[in-house]
Amino acid sequence: MAEITPVGTRSQVLATALELFTTQGYEGTSLRQIAERLGMTKAAVYYHFPAKEHLVLELTRPFIDGMAELLSRARDDRRPKDPHRRRVDLLDGYLELLLAQHHVVNLLARDPGTQLHPDIGQRARVLFSALETELVGTDAGDDDRVRVSCALAALTAVVNMPVGLAASSRQVVLDAATAALDSAPPTARRARRT
Repeated sequence: MAEITPVGTRSQVLATALELFTTQGYEGTSLRQIAERLGMTKAAVYYHFPAKEHLVLELTRPFIDGMAELLSRARDDRRPKDPHRRRVDLLDGYLELLLAQHHVVNLLARDPGTQLHPDIGQRARVLFSALETELVGTDAGDDDRVRVSCALAALTAVVNMPVGLAASSRQVVLDAATAALDSAPPTARRARRT
């Protein structure tokens, strides 16, 4: 029998917690259930994660940190000559993050316990609002805000797709989001460019 390393055990605990949080909900899952599923003692799980809250924070950290990094890069990359390309790159980066963190984003989208968590739900909402602001721009009108909302809705639709379909449809989803940004009538697009 292969020996389980502390790093392997930690990964197994996280994977099992994600599975149980997804099927039973964050509030409906206990550390005892996670330990039982793994065939471990509760003390062994406590060694890695002293509270259930630490598990959900660790699970969502890559997505939350990824959003913050994406926004930081976008703010550093204010290409005045090609704002459209910048916006498409920002949509593309967000889609990449959604695909890479599909299971976690699915949990965040569907589980009220994670949405109401002060360190997760609040920060995710603030980051998403900042993403909208970056995409809308400074001199945007209501129509632009609606287009950005539609573009982001096209991207977040991948959360409702099976992982394989979401990944294989990546370009279709990005094209739909980009089309939403570009949905202004031709005269309005020309006016914005001048």
